[in-house]
Amino acid sequence: MRIAEVIVFAPIAHPLSYLIPEHLQWVIEPGSLVNISLGRTKKMGLVIGVKEGDPHALAYTLKPIVGTVYDVPITNETLIRLYFWISRYYICSLFSVLDAAIPTVIRKNIPLKLTTYLQLSPHIDGTIDAQKLPKQYEALEFLKKNSPIAKSQFLELFSRNILDALLRKNIIYETFRREERLAYSLPGLINPRAYDIQLTPEQLAVIRSVGESLERKAFRVHLLHGVTGSGKTEVYIELMRRVLEGGGSVLYLLPELALTAQVVEKIRSRLEGFPLWIWHSGLSDGERRDAWLGALEQGASIMVGARSALFLPINNLRLIIVDEEHESAYKQSENPRYHGRDVAVYRAQLEGATCLLGSATPSLESIFNTRFKNYQLESLTHRIDHRPLPPVHVVDMRHSLGETKRILSPLLLKKIGERVEKKEQTILFLNRRGYATTVLCKNCDFIATCPHCSLPLTFHRTINQCLCHFCSYRESLRGKCPKCGSPEIFHSGMGTQKVEQLVKELFPAATVARIDSDVMGKRHEFIHILNHFREGKIDILVGTQMIGKGLDFPKVTLVGLINADGSLNQQDFRANERTFQLLVQVAGRSGRGEYGGEVVLQTHIPGNETIFLAKNTNFEEFIAKELDLRKRFSYPPYRHIIHCNLSGIDPVTTEIFAKDFIRQLEGVFGENTADVEIRGPTLSPIEKIQDHYRYSVLIFTPSVSRICEKMSAFRQSITLPPAMTLCIDVDAQDFM
Repeated sequence: MRIAEVIVFAPIAHPLSYLIPEHLQWVIEPGSLVNISLGRTKKMGLVIGVKEGDPHALAYTLKPIVGTVYDVPITNETLIRLYFWISRYYICSLFSVLDAAIPTVIRKNIPLKLTTYLQLSPHIDGTIDAQKLPKQYEALEFLKKNSPIAKSQFLELFSRNILDALLRKNIIYETFRREERLAYSLPGLINPRAYDIQLTPEQLAVIRSVGESLERKAFRVHLLHGVTGSGKTEVYIELMRRVLEGGGSVLYLLPELALTAQVVEKIRSRLEGFPLWIWHSGLSDGERRDAWLGALEQGASIMVGARSALFLPINNLRLIIVDEEHESAYKQSENPRYHGRDVAVYRAQLEGATCLLGSATPSLESIFNTRFKNYQLESLTHRIDHRPLPPVHVVDMRHSLGETKRILSPLLLKKIGERVEKKEQTILFLNRRGYATTVLCKNCDFIATCPHCSLPLTFHRTINQCLCHFCSYRESLRGKCPKCGSPEIFHSGMGTQKVEQLVKELFPAATVARIDSDVMGKRHEFIHILNHFREGKIDILVGTQMIGKGLDFPKVTLVGLINADGSLNQQDFRANERTFQLLVQVAGRSGRGEYGGEVVLQTHIPGNETIFLAKNTNFEEFIAKELDLRKRFSYPPYRHIIHCNLSGIDPVTTEIFAKDFIRQLEGVFGENTADVEIRGPTLSPIEKIQDHYRYSVLIFTPSVSRICEKMSAFRQSITLPPAMTLCIDVDAQDFM
């Protein structure tokens, strides 16, 4: 008899053994999704292995598998190895990995979308009298010319009574076809354009280099550093073509949903005839299910998606592209806290595939790997047609007076006005949504603060409420101070809603739109906005970091960075790197077409070195200085950081346990592990979130692999007090 090892979709530490029933002996394989009995409950599980065995020789009785969810395995052995690696490296349970890797939409087994077609019978019983039954006769003649036809289309022309009569007479019969729910395929969502591309010598050199790795069919990582507007996407598409024509498949990862429509448009217009699937959380359940099955069933295909697309069972995967590889959005913020870029590299290694990382501002970790590991650096140093990078005007905002000038400087207002007159387009960037960042009372010391988090509330004018961006708490102040009753409520700070309102008031003749996560909540709304912007129907686009990378709008000749130094104030050693990347990326949206572009960068610290280097797009000098700084303090990429966050409802109990946690942790490593440094505990920068007080412990190590087993055993052995949680984040990107 065959025995299956099953990971249960429940918080159980180890796989369980189940007997494979006789009727399922040759149906169940590694990767099969099965229904099982666990105690008195029914659960679902994933088969990770099958072995021959004698159940009678065991000291206990094995339960049989109840049945399968699908007729075929829904994942493969390579991905199962990936699940185990993520669990081990990121020090998390196998259940949490499985829960993320095989989403609920796949476990639910949503019915296929079937379309009913009407087909003429090969042998029609009898004829129809045109005089007595003219409508039936007309329908029959129509079907003779148009069979098969969709039932819905037939019913637009003829009544249901006619249809039923033809069915009863066996003149026609119904057939069913599976219809694949393709995302972004509705008319008007994407506007296809014709592309006449002449690759540059630099692009061809990159394609040759990466193409050699593809031909060898061996694992290799390439880092493509290309300035904004240098045509990285065209390189990706040409490499995709080579893979697809060779019978392989491609996985194309994107950090932002806002980039998906533009990328899909380009690929579909250039690589017609090859299946393309899309995968991200913004799709319907049916679209995601069909994309998963499409990856499972088809040969040469393209999958475009967010980081979770890494878990799709893609056949013959030969190339993984990680676009904008520097983006922190690739890091999962909840268990399993994996980094999409690093998991992509490891999956490529398991598949024996090529991994191509691309960015105009690569991460320090990837640059480090080109210098001290075996990543191959590729470069695109010029924009297409040698278009110049836009000049950057730095505006000192320290002396700006008045509400308008505090938000938009006279220079930026002047430049916007010029673009409106010329019918050119402007992008205004502010990485903060909402209307005002602080709501306070002029009469007393009241500041609207979240009762559950140690953060001020953000005022959203569109709903006339104050929101907490961490726990979604809402409060309506109704125009008066809740502390003293004064009507002198003042909105301080600025968000994208305030900028949008101000620009509409100052430029009434211009069409203004906004893109931020508030807009993204409306299905396909952001795609329509981007299409209208590309078509010239929108003059000024206000947005957060969603519009700050990857997007290509040839008519944009002005970019305004409203609060360029905002990200420098974060308590994070990556603040300089993220600010540099953001400024260079956003500035790169300007001047990508036939018209020259400009950038206005507003800041309160114009002498800051990071801002100066970003203004001049001096990547090499920034990298040299930042790597030297990281080396002196032994920060990543020279060491890894494991962030342990302890949170509890009672602040005193949480602090006491955090100190005890440190003592236990030091006991795990002892004195022999000299290359492990433990810091803390310290209060987290955001002390309280969702009524939980938070303490941070940082572990510095040159190699996570050396200590992950000890950390995993420690995580399983530690006993947490009631209402206390422990989150372990390997290669942490956020310490807030």
